[in-house]
This record gives sequence, C-alpha cells and structure tokens, in this order.
Amino acid sequence: MTNISVNYMGLTLSSPVIAASSGLTTQLDKIESFEKAGVGAIVVKSLFEEQIVDEADFLNSRSNDYPESADYLHHYMRQYSIEKYLNLLREIKEKVSIPVIASINCYSKGEWVSYAREIEKTGVNAIELNIYSLPLNIHKSSSDVEKEYLDVIGTVTKMLKIPVAVKIAGYVTNLPGFVNNLKAYGAKGVVMFNRFYTPDIDIAKLKIVAAEAFSTETESLRELRWMGIVSALVPGIDLSSSTGIHTGETAIKQLLAGATTVQMCTALYKRGAEAISDVNQDIHIFMEKHGFKNIKDFKGMLNYSNIADPRKFERVQFMKNFGGK
Repeated sequence: MTNISVNYMGLTLSSPVIAASSGLTTQLDKIESFEKAGVGAIVVKSLFEEQIVDEADFLNSRSNDYPESADYLHHYMRQYSIEKYLNLLREIKEKVSIPVIASINCYSKGEWVSYAREIEKTGVNAIELNIYSLPLNIHKSSSDVEKEYLDVIGTVTKMLKIPVAVKIAGYVTNLPGFVNNLKAYGAKGVVMFNRFYTPDIDIAKLKIVAAEAFSTETESLRELRWMGIVSALVPGIDLSSSTGIHTGETAIKQLLAGATTVQMCTALYKRGAEAISDVNQDIHIFMEKHGFKNIKDFKGMLNYSNIADPRKFERVQFMKNFGGK
C-alpha cells in the first residue's frame, strides 16, 4: 500500500498537500472540510504588518487635534489586530488535529517581531514568514535588500522553538545562494514562490485596476525549474511549491523536481476540498503505477543532480530549443 505522508520541517504530514494562506484558511468550516479531504497541513491567512501599520496611521491622522492620543491609538491597533489573530489560531488548533502553520506578512524588522513568541504560545506547529517589499530605492543594492530579509529571519528563528519557513519571491539575483543563506540563518523551509498583487490598466476607464488574482496551472513551470535546481544545490532544507498547483499531475511534477510539499490556493477556491482529495488520489495512483511505496522513493528523482543532462534545467534561450522551427 502506498504511503503519501511526508516530513516537512520536522512535522509529520499525512499528505504533501498544504492549504495555502488565504481567506479560506480563516474559516473553521472550510478548514475542517480540508482536514476531512486529507490535507497535510494548513497555513492560516497572514497577519499583515502593512495592514496593522496602515490602520494605526489612519486613526492617528484622524486624531491630529489630540496628538497625545496618537501613541495610544497606534499601540491599541497593533494589540487588537494581533490578539484577534492569536484567538483565531487558538480556535483552529482546538478544532483540527493536522499541523497548523501561522503566517506573518511583513516588510521590516520592527516591533512586530516580538509577537512571534505570542504566536508560538498558541500551540501552532510552525510559522511561515512572507517577507517582501517592492525595492524602489535606486541607491540600495540587491545585497542590501537580501541582508534585510536575512536579518528578519535570523531574529525570528533565534527566538522561537517551532520551525520557520520563508515564503520568497522569485526575483532574486542568485536564488540558490539566497536559499542557502536562509538556511544558514535558521530557516527550516522555503516556499517558492510568493504570488503578488499585480496591477493592470483598464484602457476604457483609463485607470489602474487589479489583475486576475487566481493563478493558472502554467505558472507552476517557473517553480518547476527552480525547484529542480534549488533542491539539488541546497540540501537539508524543505521546499514547498506554492503557485499553479491545480491538479495531481502538477503536484507530482513538483515532487519529482524535489519539493517536499505543494500548497494549493486557487484550486480550493474553485473546487473546494475535493481538489485536495483528487490530488491525493492521483499521487496514490502514480505511485502504484511506478511501484513507489513512499514519497521519498521518487522525491527529487528528476532534479538538477539526478538527470543525465542538467542543461535541461539551465536552458533559458528559445533559440536552443526552437531555433529550427
């Protein structure tokens, strides 16, 4: 009988499928349905540093006539937002038996870092840090930006006993080197990649609008390349693929490239908990067909180190593949 359980950052998951951070993972009924469908773990929707700061700043701006109240309002908004999130985590932990991963969406090494300890006290099994700020300072080097990220990771991992994963952007000069540094600073897992809000232009109304929020399955191909390379070049850290995981076939490809887990979001919005059970079933069928008993029997089988021609991961120019067409 095939066994699809995996070890992710020291946590035993019954399946490599994780419900990614989204509005769905704040709803107890949805979370319970995901657990019944066989999800390995859930990532609770992020606590946004940016949102807390903006709300506090808004209230402060409304209290210009009473400047002595500004500090109080700023502190109150932060405390209220974080306590609300802590209560949600406690409630979820009481309802489900699967691993629960808290998520913090942040862009700086500020006072919010101290709340990581409070999150740990809720009993969550891990924390996923979603760190990104759009680099707009032309005088700041890429190494400066990456150092800021590493400082945040180092600060958080030193203060916690539970494992920390980092959700990163794909826009890094030397991705394997960056992941290796994250590992050195204490990260136990890396989630590839963050999918950001993307602006679009409505040419009829002549204004900026939000682009489509949902992913497409083809977006997983970027992850596939880097999953295959990073899993080979940076051993000893668990990798999770997080974009375009719509079907069992896509999930299997990521596992073959070296992923430990895959995170589903769009598919859950479109198909609900059934998407999880379908992927689990497809993985079982694939394993039975090829005679694999455990995920580890084929995880990374087709990564950069394990294929006869590694150049298949290295090729970047269309001329090398389609020049004669």
